[in-house]
Amino acid sequence: MSAGIIDIATAKPGRRIDNDHFAAIGLTDDWIRRRSGIAARSWLPDDTPLAEVAAEACAPIMTRTDDPTAVDVLVVVSTSSRQRIPGIAQKVAQLAGLGPSVLTFDMNAACCGFVYGLVTGLSLCDAGQARSVLVCSVEAMSRMVDRTDRQTACIFGDGSAAVLLTDRAEFSRFRQIAGCDGSQEALMTETDTGGIHLDGMQVYDRAVRRMSESAQYLFDHGPAPTVLVGHQANGRILEQIRGFTTQLGVPFVNRIENYGNTSSASIPLAFAEELDSGSLPAAGRLGAVAYGAGEAWGGVSVDYRVPAVTAP
Repeated sequence: MSAGIIDIATAKPGRRIDNDHFAAIGLTDDWIRRRSGIAARSWLPDDTPLAEVAAEACAPIMTRTDDPTAVDVLVVVSTSSRQRIPGIAQKVAQLAGLGPSVLTFDMNAACCGFVYGLVTGLSLCDAGQARSVLVCSVEAMSRMVDRTDRQTACIFGDGSAAVLLTDRAEFSRFRQIAGCDGSQEALMTETDTGGIHLDGMQVYDRAVRRMSESAQYLFDHGPAPTVLVGHQANGRILEQIRGFTTQLGVPFVNRIENYGNTSSASIPLAFAEELDSGSLPAAGRLGAVAYGAGEAWGGVSVDYRVPAVTAP
């Protein structure tokens, strides 16, 4: 018996921002699609609290949970939360209807955050320290970018997704690999003037290599995933990884077109979209790989068995 994913839900509030929005800074729809694979993304209103968006993603799961009191831990993963003291995890727990005895904490591992959150939650379940763990990623990356910056303004989007983890007899043990290199911190940073700096070519090369290596590890240390979802960083990065993983013989998910890069929320949002479209069965084994600022990278393979409909 091991821990796995038994439910998933998403929240994609805000307004749809098509590529035509960026004509004001000299970008065309064709240029953005060719460079990033993105056609549209959602941007939250600037005054919408992230805790409310995260709770919206958690709410359907809590509604479907037979015993809400069995959720012992809430991990809220976010790159874009500006609220440091207090963190937003406690507010999310309150708004989502979790009890006061729940252990809650915030996590920031940039775009690799969901993988790190999964490893944390799965480990707590497997160690017998939690009956169920709710891992929720919530991002408002539109608030972090310089909206006049031609390199980054069109890439990022907003949204939230949550998964519920628990032990089940039919689940095989999860596998994980993770790493970091603080000497590469300058590759992706928040600037002092507001905005995000990216060393584009270095990030591209390292993201492809690190996520491909993580994927290979997951397949070499089975059970092998039945679907692979990479962090939805950039369409060209995703297609490079798809080319590498073609030999692995499993579906590779690319859902960046209508989401953009939603940092830590990108993997669960893409996974849920694939499930909702009917492209994936409601039971299988997810392989998730990510690369993010810091730098941090990692992968996890985990069994899932979720409701047929995951979106609220």
